[in-house]
Amino acid sequence: MTAEAFRTKRRQKFLTEDYFDLNTAYLLHSNEVDTRGTFNLRARGDLDPVGQGGIFGNELDLLKLQYTAGYAIEELRPLYVDVVTALGAWNDAYRVYIKSLDETGEELRDDGTPLYFEDLVYFQRLMEVVSVGVLLGEGDALRRIATYLARYRGTDLLFEFLISPAVPDARDNTDFFHARPYDPLIDAFYTAETPEQSIAFVKTYLEGWYKSFEGTPWHNGHLKGTTEYMPYYGYWSFEAAAVCVIHGIDDKSFRDHLVYPKDLADWARSHDCLAQLRLDAAPQGDAAQRLRCEGGRPCPRQGWWSTPAQPASRRKFQLGEMMPSFTSDFGATIWQWDETQ
Repeated sequence: MTAEAFRTKRRQKFLTEDYFDLNTAYLLHSNEVDTRGTFNLRARGDLDPVGQGGIFGNELDLLKLQYTAGYAIEELRPLYVDVVTALGAWNDAYRVYIKSLDETGEELRDDGTPLYFEDLVYFQRLMEVVSVGVLLGEGDALRRIATYLARYRGTDLLFEFLISPAVPDARDNTDFFHARPYDPLIDAFYTAETPEQSIAFVKTYLEGWYKSFEGTPWHNGHLKGTTEYMPYYGYWSFEAAAVCVIHGIDDKSFRDHLVYPKDLADWARSHDCLAQLRLDAAPQGDAAQRLRCEGGRPCPRQGWWSTPAQPASRRKFQLGEMMPSFTSDFGATIWQWDETQ
């Protein structure tokens, strides 16, 4: 691809093709380092989940980087599976680690999570993951995330609103952890009395979005390029787009704001993502293209699958669970979605 073609395709002006390549290589290398580091810690009996946390962050940044570079929305869906799988691994490792630290012999809570809502950096990461899941129509993934974060269910108004189309136990509450910067966005669906007020609140939120996150690790990343990488993967308010889609807010007057992911919001509406989020939703349209999965890859949808490569193979897989491969006359192992769920 020529430099001009990349500039035409990209979704934000700060990303060059060189830095896209450098950043991709950096994140993939970081995953390798974190994987080796985790192995070495385990060998020494140290269960600290820092490596799994790093992998989760890298997978999320890879997703954002490819979106910023102009990748088609459909191409982001396998990357999203990787993000949620990494979050699950981090969450599980954290719970094991916490139990290993207990010296009282008492039974500890088993619903802990390393994504502390009290920490703005962690909370913003969570908002990104949940909001992208809403916009991609990934209901199974959102329900899985809600399970990971059971400890915080019913404690934050924005989080509950975002997952409400997907979970069977949506919870009403008026509390939230971070008035800055999320207050105007919450007002857009919670206190606004007219569509015009909702639009005004979202505009206010977008206009203050970047400055409100001053001091976070990613802020001004586009100004910190080196010969190896640039700590910038895209500045996106995915949560603003998710709120607009869920609440039916007209985004025409602010859709060209730099941090508003307008084409992801458009994709969500055109693919009826809200219907796909429901617990009883069946794959349809473009989602039907994902009703097969090669062995050795993560399961793209929770449910029952089977493969002709193995007799009596029908079994239920969780989202992100690795699909096994078998040696057979069929060659590659191809798992197929079972229409009887």
